[in-house]
Amino acid sequence: MTPAVLALYSGFMVRLSVLYPASPGSTFDWDYYLGPHLVVARKLLGTRGLVRVEVDRGIGAFPPGTPSHYHAIGHLYFESMLHLDTALAATAPELIADQRKYYSGESVVQVSEVVPV
Repeated sequence: MTPAVLALYSGFMVRLSVLYPASPGSTFDWDYYLGPHLVVARKLLGTRGLVRVEVDRGIGAFPPGTPSHYHAIGHLYFESMLHLDTALAATAPELIADQRKYYSGESVVQVSEVVPV
């Protein structure tokens, strides 16, 4: 492994964010997302390094009065990049298939290092 790749697996907390754009014609089922989907996600990921889950509900943008660019953003925090990689390798197909039950668009995924401040 290169030093850069090795640094990714050094043990710092990481966050997987899934963004659900409010693109024209897209739909988002909050009841399914907050209910069955989060149950599935916690069941699949809870023993694989998942630390916590946070959900943002888009309510607006800037300037004031502008509609939100996203229906929702889900944040999944993992103990390390190794935990995230292992969890996704084992569960991604099931989680992606479940997404079609609550969102009609194409999601965007971002992986970030959680920086203590």
